Amino acid sequence: MKRTTIVLGTTLIAVVALAPPAMAGHGGKANSGKPDNKEQAVESNSLTSAGKAAVSHGRAQLDRSQINTSTGGGDIHVYDKSYSSSWYGQTTCTDTNWWNGLCDQYDVKFNTRTMSGKSTGYWQSLGCHELGHTGSLGHRSKSADTDNNSCMRSEIWPKNFDSHDITAINDNV
Repeated sequence: MKRTTIVLGTTLIAVVALAPPAMAGHGGKANSGKPDNKEQAVESNSLTSAGKAAVSHGRAQLDRSQINTSTGGGDIHVYDKSYSSSWYGQTTCTDTNWWNGLCDQYDVKFNTRTMSGKSTGYWQSLGCHELGHTGSLGHRSKSADTDNNSCMRSEIWPKNFDSHDITAINDNV
């Protein structure tokens, strides 16, 4: 009996230790992965003035959490240009840390074609949303954001993280 308990206990520890990190999914799927640390350097690559406003606001929102952003790049690379797709923005993990499976580098893309004519407030919402993915946040569903105040909703345009978003980021870094 004692040996069975030890084997089962060891197996449980191994399963928990090898389980992938939890995602702050908000009821949606985050395809960008969990960041590998709390220090995230952001590189803006020849952005338009609207793209710069989006990055600045998105960084300010991440800085409200336990993530600290800086300029200079390495962790988050941001681009804006006219993409032929219908999406507004896109965030992907482009380099995973081999030893812990966490995201070491993200690419964030703003689509100037679909964002053409949008106000600064829309761009700020987009920056908050896409940089939120780099903090491990997934999309928020209407049922999980009943007061309509999270930039992680994909069908509305709030400009900021709400307290739920901040807690979810802090729980995942």
